[in-house]
Amino acid sequence: MDKELKQFIEEGVKRYKETSRLMVLFGKTIESELQGILSARKDWGKFKPDIAKKKRSTIFWHEYPYLNADIFGKISQKQCTIRIAVNWYSADTDYPHYEIRLERGADEELSNKFMAYNENSVFEVRENSIILCPDPKDFNLHRDFNKLIDEFIKII
Repeated sequence: MDKELKQFIEEGVKRYKETSRLMVLFGKTIESELQGILSARKDWGKFKPDIAKKKRSTIFWHEYPYLNADIFGKISQKQCTIRIAVNWYSADTDYPHYEIRLERGADEELSNKFMAYNENSVFEVRENSIILCPDPKDFNLHRDFNKLIDEFIKII
């Protein structure tokens, strides 16, 4: 084992427990904030949230840094799941991008609306998703996700 690797492992052994605790706490805090954004939202346009279903977050591997929250409901009587997420994994930089996507329930007509959408250059549209690359010097999770939700509502 070379000296640099030995130092890395030695330091990691000392800090791993605390680092793991902080990583889990950070993830749970972001997920809670995202669930709060979904719960606080009043105007969903054509999407009708199912108030009986609890907001939830899905679990991803640590190697796939992606924190999210889902809300369930209907668009035109069709069951849908909308997901908002902080996504480091697919981001082009070390700073994450934010996204809102129709996770479940998109029919061909709705998918075509996403593909045709290019109204605002601040947002990037991918398959059933809108992406915002936030300014790292201007952190405001609630504001930025509400902007994404506003754009999402325009499409659906």
